[in-house]
Amino acid sequence: MIARVLRCKVKPGMWDNYERYYNEKVVPPTQKMKGFQERRLLRSLDNPDEGISICVWKTKEDLENYVRSIERQSIVLEAEELFFAGEYSVRDFEIKISTVHVGLF
Repeated sequence: MIARVLRCKVKPGMWDNYERYYNEKVVPPTQKMKGFQERRLLRSLDNPDEGISICVWKTKEDLENYVRSIERQSIVLEAEELFFAGEYSVRDFEIKISTVHVGLF
């Protein structure tokens, strides 16, 4: 499995709007895509305007298809304009060990 990890800072005071956008605009189209496994949005305890999004895909090819998709392109451009405060990074990782069990959360 492959994880795409996005780290970002949102504009001050915009986290609640970003979280709502993420839940309404980012999550639904992703869930319909081939190879999608799960998504998590983490908010920093030290800086409430900083977060991490983790999206897990079955294969690298599934992730690449998502990255090239029209759905993702429009979402990323809109989110960058509306919410991001300049600090933004994306990295992909191969999941080697996972102890997440579906249904526990």
